Amino acid sequence: MASQVEISADAILLKGDLLFSTIIAVRAALEKAFDQAGQTVVIDFAGVGRVDSSAVSLWLCLERKSRILQRSLTARNIPAELRAIVRLVGLEDSALHP
Repeated sequence: MASQVEISADAILLKGDLLFSTIIAVRAALEKAFDQAGQTVVIDFAGVGRVDSSAVSLWLCLERKSRILQRSLTARNIPAELRAIVRLVGLEDSALHP
């Protein structure tokens, strides 16, 4: 499934698969959307299908960007598969692990 990034009134919506083959394009689109977001940035994973470890890398890039810009970053509707990867690599302190 092709990946998409959409901006809604209260969140940045991710749709499609977050895989090594799609993550570069998703990251570029997500960073543009992030720049347009307000002080509080919410990333909604509700439309995400398959994920691999590149999705964790993407999240870590967003966390770094949010710290630099002094913005709040929150995730919602995190896929169980992504939570499992976060647990596996020991990033339980990340917002991707509620």
